[in-house]
Amino acid sequence: MMGTGERRRVRGGASARARGAGLAGLSAAVAVLAAAGSARATNGLESPDIGVVQVGRGGAWLARADDPLAFFYNPAGLASQAHGIHVGMHFLFRSQCFDRMDENGVRPSPGSSLEPAPGPVCSDTVPIPNPQLAANIRLHEKVALGFGVVAPHAAGLVTWPESLTYANRFGVETEHPAPTRYLMTADKSLLLFPTVSVGVAPIEEFAFGVGLTWGVARLEFSSMNEAVSGIRGTPQPDDFTGDVKSTIDGVDGFVPGIVVGVQATPHERVQLAAWYRYSDAVRANVDLYGISNYYTLGGAVNPAAPENPANITDQEDAGRAVLPVPMEAKLGVRYRHPRKNAHSQAWATDQAGRVLDPMASEVFDIEVDFTWAHNSQFEALELAFGCTDRTPDQCHAGLTDVPIVGTPGNAPRTGDIPHNWRDVFGARWGGDYNVVPDLLALRVGGFVESKGGDDAYVHPDFAQGMRGGVGGGLTVRLSFVDLSAAYQHTFYTTQDNGGAGAIRAISGDLTTDNRSRQVVNGGKLTANLNEIALGATFHIH
Repeated sequence: MMGTGERRRVRGGASARARGAGLAGLSAAVAVLAAAGSARATNGLESPDIGVVQVGRGGAWLARADDPLAFFYNPAGLASQAHGIHVGMHFLFRSQCFDRMDENGVRPSPGSSLEPAPGPVCSDTVPIPNPQLAANIRLHEKVALGFGVVAPHAAGLVTWPESLTYANRFGVETEHPAPTRYLMTADKSLLLFPTVSVGVAPIEEFAFGVGLTWGVARLEFSSMNEAVSGIRGTPQPDDFTGDVKSTIDGVDGFVPGIVVGVQATPHERVQLAAWYRYSDAVRANVDLYGISNYYTLGGAVNPAAPENPANITDQEDAGRAVLPVPMEAKLGVRYRHPRKNAHSQAWATDQAGRVLDPMASEVFDIEVDFTWAHNSQFEALELAFGCTDRTPDQCHAGLTDVPIVGTPGNAPRTGDIPHNWRDVFGARWGGDYNVVPDLLALRVGGFVESKGGDDAYVHPDFAQGMRGGVGGGLTVRLSFVDLSAAYQHTFYTTQDNGGAGAIRAISGDLTTDNRSRQVVNGGKLTANLNEIALGATFHIH
C-alpha cells in the first residue's frame, strides 16, 4: 500500500489517479435512484402512478382501477374488468439544474486557479419512451388473473456534463471541469417489475387482490472522484488534476416484492380502496471501470485517456450495491354518478360476473387518494468494494482486496452515500366526465406531496423538495378499443442548503477516511418534469 506522502508526490500522475478509479464510482452510485424502485411519487423516486388514465387524473385512480394496469396498482380491481390488454407509452421531459456553492456561498473553482462556472449546471435528459404492457383474464365470474410489466417513469437516460465551456480569466472561451462532476456524470440504469396478480370478488360489494413481483435491475452510473486528498487548507479546494472517472455496472436478476389491494362498495355511488406495497432491496454485484488522467492540465477532457491502458482499471465483481426500496400504502375514496338507462357494449354485458364500465355507465366520477411512503428507511445507499459475498455492514474500514491497476494500492471497503430521506405524505384528486357516453371522456387531476429530504443531503439524482402537479387527458372509444392521451406537469420546490452540504466525494486518501475534505453538494437544486402519455386498452369479448 502506498504511503500518504508518496500518494501526494504523484497526485498528478497516472498511478495515483488510477488508484482512485475504484473509488470514483462510489459517489456516483446515488444515481441508481434515478431508476430504482417502481414506486410512486410518494417515495421520491418518480411522478404518480404510471398509466395514461392515471396521469390525466393526477394519480387518483386507486378506487377506480378500471384497466389492466390494476395488476400492479390495485389488483382488487381486476375482478370487475372484462378480458383486456393495455399498451401504453410515456414520454418524459425532466429538467434539473444544480448551482454548486462552497461554505461561503461562492461557486468553487474546479482547481488550478481556474475560473468557477458562471451559473447553474443543468442535466441533459433524453426523453426516452417508457412503455407499459398489461393484460387481464377472467378465470371465473368472481376471479381474474392479471399480469404485466411496469418501470419507473420519472427518469430516462440522464447525463450531467463532465466539462463546461466558458470564458477564462483572459476572456477566452475554454473548457473547464464541471462543478457537479463529483456527484454524477451519467445514469443509464433500468428497473423493470414483471408482476402476476389475482383479483377475487367473493361478493359484489367487496374484492381483494394480491400480486407477486419479480424485479430486474440493471445499475450503470458514472461520476468523478479524487485520487487523493491534498492538505492545502481544511477543506482543500477541488483539484481536477487528480480526478478519475469511474463507472459501476451491475445486475440484480431477482428483486422480490408483493402488492396487495382491496376494493369495497358500501353504496352504489361510493367506492373505497386500499393498497400496500413491499419490495426487497436491490442487491447487485458491480463491475468497476475507471479512467485516470481524465483531464488535461488545462482543464479540458483528455481524449487520449480512455485509449491508454495505463489509465484503465477494469475489475469484474469489484463490489456490491444495496439500495433500500421504501414500502408504501394508499387509501382512496371515489364518488361515481350513475347514468340513467346506460348501455354497455357486449364485451362488458356478455361476460360472466360483474363487469364495470364507467365510461358507459357513469356521468362523472371524483376520487381522492391519500398516500404514504416509508422513505425514512432510506438512510443511505450502501456500496462496498471487495464484498461481493458479504453485506456492506460486514466490511470493515480500510482497503479491500480489489487491486487498482498501476498502483500498489487497493480500493476502500466502504463508501455508503448518505441520503437521510423523510417519510412522505401526499394527496391526489381527479375525475372523469363522460361527455358522450361510450364515446368521449375528459379528465383532470392534481396532487401534492410533502418534502422528502434534508437539504443538507441534496443531490441531483432526484429532487426531494415538496412537489405537486396537475394533469389532464381524454379517452376516445372506438368499438372495443379505448384510445387515451394525457399530459402532466410536476413541479418541485427548490432545495437550497446555502453551501452547507453534507456529502463529500470518495477519495483514495486513507488519512481523510477515503472522503474529500471539501463538501461537494453545497448549493441549490431546481427541477421540473413534463410528461406526455399515450395508450390503448383493448376490451376482448
